[in-house]
Amino acid sequence: MEFSSFKSKWINSLVYTFIYKNMVKGVIAGNFDAMHPGYIKMFNEMKQHCSVLVVLLQTDPTIERPKKLKPVLSTDERKDMLMSLEDVDDVVRYTYEEQLYDLLKMGEFDIRFLGDDYIDKPFTGDDLKLPIHYLNRDHGWSTTKYKTLIANSLKEIDERPWGKYEVLLDTPDVKVKRITVNPYSRLSYQYHDKRSERWVIVSGILSVILDDVRIIKTSGESIHIPLGSRHRACNETHEPVIFIEVQTGTYFGEDDITRIEDDYGR
Repeated sequence: MEFSSFKSKWINSLVYTFIYKNMVKGVIAGNFDAMHPGYIKMFNEMKQHCSVLVVLLQTDPTIERPKKLKPVLSTDERKDMLMSLEDVDDVVRYTYEEQLYDLLKMGEFDIRFLGDDYIDKPFTGDDLKLPIHYLNRDHGWSTTKYKTLIANSLKEIDERPWGKYEVLLDTPDVKVKRITVNPYSRLSYQYHDKRSERWVIVSGILSVILDDVRIIKTSGESIHIPLGSRHRACNETHEPVIFIEVQTGTYFGEDDITRIEDDYGR
């Protein structure tokens, strides 16, 4: 019985040595927030160059680098997502760059993966002489892009024949829009029964018709549109005009628009 037990342990040791000691152990570090198609392509590429892939997961990059984006998902949620991927074999957490350095130094890794945006740039552990494989980033995806797409999908953006508007704030007391007027375009000549507006010019030169009077406003200037006043925003230049519209009153629906004149037959 003892011999059999010894033999079993010996066989297991040989199997371990044969399988694991001859494997190429790869590593990549990052915060891996908001999993997107670019990550999947990246992990597939990495697994073509290693047998075992370890992900060093940073809990929060903003602790040491405040300009970085704070993760939306918790560390546990990101770890669960990573471990669900077929190409990922293990996930190890770290918080500080010093911890990352120690993990890279002690991990007995054979190859490290970095994005090709790190070529000819300093990075944590660049003195460890680990072989580096730079990952191709021409897939066009990034966490910043992914978060921006999600954020934009949640915003109310309305395309109009004269340009577009984006609702920045919508409460019972105030509604705020970011309005873009295309070159040589103008909104309808109109008035409202239930709201007044203030326009703040962000960029460009805006021609305002207010009760048949033409007024020019440029970047940084503003104009008040009283309740019931006839008004029109015009862009008479070759560059887009952007302004912020702050509405106050009792109702902010698009049906509180009475058009006197409109270039688009509405």
